[in-house]
Amino acid sequence: MTDTLTPAPDVYVVVAEVIHGPVVAPRLGSGLYCSAECAEHGVRELVADLSKEESGSGFVLPYRGRAIGCVVTHGGRMWAVQVLASSELPPV
Repeated sequence: MTDTLTPAPDVYVVVAEVIHGPVVAPRLGSGLYCSAECAEHGVRELVADLSKEESGSGFVLPYRGRAIGCVVTHGGRMWAVQVLASSELPPV
């Protein structure tokens, strides 16, 4: 009998990055998710948090099977909020 390693399923995280304007560190959402569909809740939550914190406006749309968010702030920043699988994250 041979033992084979089964890769662990992906874990999904929500990440927000400034794509225009004064740069600040990326923000991680508040949790880990079992699927991209479950992570949609985290996208909506992080868009709402950033909109409130930076006095801006945000929206969420589907793109290639995943929810993406955008927040535009009065301070001149534009944030992209997206779902990433653990396998899509850069190595640390």
